[in-house]
Amino acid sequence: MSKKDDFKEIIEQAKINHQYNKKTIVFLDEIHRRNKAQQDSLLPYVEKGVITLIGATTENPSFTINNALLSRCRLFVFEKISEEDIS
Repeated sequence: MSKKDDFKEIIEQAKINHQYNKKTIVFLDEIHRRNKAQQDSLLPYVEKGVITLIGATTENPSFTINNALLSRCRLFVFEKISEEDIS
């Protein structure tokens, strides 16, 4: 999702999918780079189940992701696998 028109197109298709009980997954890499307004624009679609949002970040989500959006998501923390875990 790089351009506003791209986002609108994705959401319109997601709304159609939702009417037919189909799921739409939206993956946002580096979600922490989206400003508050951009993050806020996702809220109604996440709340209504129109999209399933997967956001990836290298930053602490508590500081970089909108609290309203964060409260509607599950947080998974991935950590580096140790050499012990591999062997």
